[in-house]
Amino acid sequence: MTTPAAPPTAPAALLVFAKRHWLAGVVLLLLALAWAWNERHPVATQVGQPLRLAMVVPDDLPRDHVLVQAWQDAAVEVGTTLEVLTASELLRLGLPLANRALILPDGIHRQMNDLLISHLSALVHSGTRLMLVHDAGVADPGGLYHPSQSRLSELAGVRYAVFGELGPKMSPDQVVWVDPLGLPMLRMPPGKLMREGSAQPLVSTQPAPQPGEELAVVGYRYGRLRYPVFATREAYDGLRLMHAESGLVAGLRRVGLGQVLFVNLPLGYLKLRTDGLFLHSFLRLFAEDVAELPLLSSMPSGRGALIMNWHIDAAAAVPAMETLTALRAFEQGPYSMHLTVGPDVDRIGDGQGMDLAKNPAMRDWVRRFVERGDEVGSHGGWIHNEFGRLVDVQDRSRSSALIERNSAVLSDVSGLPVREYSAPTGNHPAWVTAWLRERGVQAYYFTGDIGMAPTRSFQDGQRSPADMWAFPVLSYGALASFEEARQLKVRDADIAAWLNDVADYCATYRTVRLVYFHPAGIAMFADAFSQWMAHTAQLVSRGALHWMTMTQYASFANRRLQVQWALTTDADAPAATPASDEAIRLDATHPQSLAEMSWHLPVQRYAQPTVLQGLARVERDGAVWRVVATGGSSLSLQLSRHRPGDISLQALIPKEAKP
Repeated sequence: MTTPAAPPTAPAALLVFAKRHWLAGVVLLLLALAWAWNERHPVATQVGQPLRLAMVVPDDLPRDHVLVQAWQDAAVEVGTTLEVLTASELLRLGLPLANRALILPDGIHRQMNDLLISHLSALVHSGTRLMLVHDAGVADPGGLYHPSQSRLSELAGVRYAVFGELGPKMSPDQVVWVDPLGLPMLRMPPGKLMREGSAQPLVSTQPAPQPGEELAVVGYRYGRLRYPVFATREAYDGLRLMHAESGLVAGLRRVGLGQVLFVNLPLGYLKLRTDGLFLHSFLRLFAEDVAELPLLSSMPSGRGALIMNWHIDAAAAVPAMETLTALRAFEQGPYSMHLTVGPDVDRIGDGQGMDLAKNPAMRDWVRRFVERGDEVGSHGGWIHNEFGRLVDVQDRSRSSALIERNSAVLSDVSGLPVREYSAPTGNHPAWVTAWLRERGVQAYYFTGDIGMAPTRSFQDGQRSPADMWAFPVLSYGALASFEEARQLKVRDADIAAWLNDVADYCATYRTVRLVYFHPAGIAMFADAFSQWMAHTAQLVSRGALHWMTMTQYASFANRRLQVQWALTTDADAPAATPASDEAIRLDATHPQSLAEMSWHLPVQRYAQPTVLQGLARVERDGAVWRVVATGGSSLSLQLSRHRPGDISLQALIPKEAKP
């Protein structure tokens, strides 16, 4: 894609648009005149106004609507904040809108009137950045579709919601593909994509994806996933990030002086159904790369981490533990060690369980875990397989009693309370989450939201408690355990490559992911596991990676939720600031301490930050500036950002992804 060397002025762009869309002409001519007035008479209130993302919602939508909560939670977890702005409030703000980037979410703003549609178009043509999601604005106030296309098709860059052509079949479920250029921009985790025609997920030992290849999104146990996307028409003139057989799924393009990230996926709908990866991925892309905002890192001191979650659930695990010693597993860590401790596994009386209360060898292992600093958690309730089969169908009082019994024996042996949980067979009904939180647990293994970092997950349309963190397991395609991989004859070399890719991914993107094992399963891929241990040791020694337990991360994440911070344009910036740059101030506070909190700013968009007040160090880490607070309860930074529009769309593509 090529970018015009000299884009039209805002009034000219609005007038061209008005000529093409005569029904909106009168409105846009008035908006063009308003722009011209503001050019001659700058709005004083824009100086000092916070720079932020704003989600546009209908006037009558309750602020506590579950989809609003899902989007705002995602924004906080990504590292920013998301303001709720009603349609009427947006219209009153007028033009230009220099201090907000806008999001039109799916599911809650399907119906829009012509005035709002026209105003959104005018805003984008005058420079606003917009994230347009799936069904936002596809219907008029009466709930009727436009006969030929969505009225926001001009902004999206393709005709979609073609009800007149396809009727109710205009949004079929389809396999979606990530374009090779979209892979690093969306930061898809290792194991999440599969080449069409391949039976194995994409790993680094395979040839790099080439332009035109189709990389299907896969899920644990499901294989290639199908999503409801609108069929699209016409060629797309922007950076295509994802597509399906019926057309565009996601792309980024210039429109006038602004940019539009069109996402033809119901992101909020998916988040409420334990598939939040795409909501978080696209929100990060929009906030950091399109809106050019600094992000509050989700990691202590902004460093990547790994969580190894071991499920030790039967007597057969005890001899396998010795194998792990030979593989040098216990030279690193700490890890999250979860145990099912009863005497049985499949049914009462089978004698295949660990029977921790009467098993001296395994009791010694538990004490060893504690001495190492590992976290000892509960793996379900007392009898592994039977509990996993029945937890969601038997009386809750029986299921909860089994968890309590399991935890009581663990606490007795370890001398510590149980603070982590994992569900046998991945069967984790929503009621268990709230029940666990009432008993001091804040972290649980989860087979939903596959591929994500820890998150506040939604089940049955409701979010878990605000300080309760789900830890989605990272899968190798449709597999997540070594036993499954061995059964399907996955090569040792592919498993080794995937594990190393996971470690590199966490180090490179300064994030965290959870992988899980059974001790006996590790022995099936001993060489691959040993290679991974050697690779992670190198990353740890370089300071690029560290190990965490689920409890350690949940504790940090909850402390991070207490950070209050905002960006404002700085009217008192030093006179030496170049005219081509925009002076910004970042102010942050915490009720106790900001220690280990960090902000990341892309080097290509920001000059080196200056600490104005507080305790922090500033360092360059590859393509980002990293500001790490070292203490204190408040911090102020002076930032200098290239003015919006200086960065081309091509510059958003990581170097390794460019053809």
